[in-house]
Amino acid sequence: MKSSQPLVSFAAEPKGKNCPFGNKVEFKLPPSGCVWLQGSSGRGKTTLASYLCLPNAISQSTLDKLDIQITSEEWDPSIPTSERCGVLFQQTTLIDELTVAGNLAAAIDAVNGPPTSKSAKQERDLKIKQLLELVGLSYHQDAHKRPTELSGGMGRRASLALQLAQKKHVIFLDEPFTGLDHDVAVSIAKELVHLRKTQNTAFIMISHEYELAEKVLDASCEGNIIVKLEDPKQTSKHEDHHGSLSHMYFGTRFLDRFQTKLLDYFFWSLPLIVLAFIACGLAIAMLTCDTLQKIDVMNPVLEIVDKEIRPMIKMLTGEEATSLHLLGVRLKVSSMLNRTVPPAKAGLYAIGMAKLFVLEIGPLLTALLLCGRIGGSYAGKVATMRATSQTKLLLTLGISPFAWSLYPAACAAAIAGPLLTMTGTALALYSGGLMVEFYGVSSADEYWEKMQTLFSESYYDSLIEIITYPPVFHVLKALSFMFIILSTAEISARSRASVTPRIVPNVITQSVVTAGLLVILADWGFSQLWLLRQ
Repeated sequence: MKSSQPLVSFAAEPKGKNCPFGNKVEFKLPPSGCVWLQGSSGRGKTTLASYLCLPNAISQSTLDKLDIQITSEEWDPSIPTSERCGVLFQQTTLIDELTVAGNLAAAIDAVNGPPTSKSAKQERDLKIKQLLELVGLSYHQDAHKRPTELSGGMGRRASLALQLAQKKHVIFLDEPFTGLDHDVAVSIAKELVHLRKTQNTAFIMISHEYELAEKVLDASCEGNIIVKLEDPKQTSKHEDHHGSLSHMYFGTRFLDRFQTKLLDYFFWSLPLIVLAFIACGLAIAMLTCDTLQKIDVMNPVLEIVDKEIRPMIKMLTGEEATSLHLLGVRLKVSSMLNRTVPPAKAGLYAIGMAKLFVLEIGPLLTALLLCGRIGGSYAGKVATMRATSQTKLLLTLGISPFAWSLYPAACAAAIAGPLLTMTGTALALYSGGLMVEFYGVSSADEYWEKMQTLFSESYYDSLIEIITYPPVFHVLKALSFMFIILSTAEISARSRASVTPRIVPNVITQSVVTAGLLVILADWGFSQLWLLRQ
């Protein structure tokens, strides 16, 4: 005997002019019942059903924005929260890296825990077989298939089995017949009725396929409820959307996509670059300063003076060198060393920091960081567009996929790459200026004076001299690395004949790793170019 206690009681009503429906919506859903939410598109059917069945999908702020007031939501307290409601989405929604059986096993294990014995595994296999047969699939023919190998109807059946595997009492059917041919859709409707009769499964259904939806509301089943969401009496469409017309077409122009990419590539990468270069600059500066401080020039030179000057004095004067002679020489040498060694250390420090970051580490570190930040992002975007047939849509519309995605991304990367490289390098050199004074190697003014000299001294008598002029070399490396990163991402995302959502992470990984290796190889090539500088 069926329980008289409803599984859920629900009520909602408008509380303002922005509410998409104009009447009070309420129902009590019994076991094996079916609520059919009717209404024209945009009336809030999916919003109400999602709020009830997917609590985290619709926030209170969203309801407030839509002027929807939930006045009642009471579930049968005997039903565990995890068993209340599942969702059968419009499109086949399965974990694409698992087989059909693997999806069902994951759903069962999430409820019961992984099997710990052979008998428990056999029991789970039997449950999977029963679930597949319950929704009209074959265990032997279909369990081993992956989601991409299923037809639309088979995918919908497998998704339904997934919800049943978790003992869901209520299942939200979001346009369950969309994209199915008539015969397959009719068979799905019959399976839903079968579940109502045999499993007491209840449904909340949204469908514009009236003939098929009426089949689910089978007359032999109890609890058939039709709830119509009426149009609001007053609409504020013109008032609400008048101010947002300028944003409706954002993204259609090349400039829009370029600005979006530039914002993404530069501003969202900037914190990463800043932190990495400050840390790297301070670490190298401290290590260099500490090493220079520990270099003792005075004592080895004075030992050489004692060893070499004494016989030289005897050779020149014919007499043994006195202590007074040696003291005078030592004082003179010490004075010379005190005048020349600190500036030499300061110059060596400045040269080391400048050449290390401007010519080598700066562009290389930025490029390696951006292999993931820009290359991975772009590869993922293009692969996702291919996996969701957006690329085919662009071709159908006569729009080049390269003009749509690659060109704005390349222009943004050509600006963001050098700017990020120069910003990071400047921060690293500034960190070096802080450390040089802290360790007492030299003054900050002397450090920056040496740095300026290094950049100003150059010759322009050959192409190599121009290319390897530090600022030019710096920007050239950054641009070359950006070209490598985006080219690798483009090839990784478009080289496969077909792309599914399951492959997108692999495309991103391939792009990031390959680009990183190519950047390191290109950096070696630039080092060889620098050696050609006269």
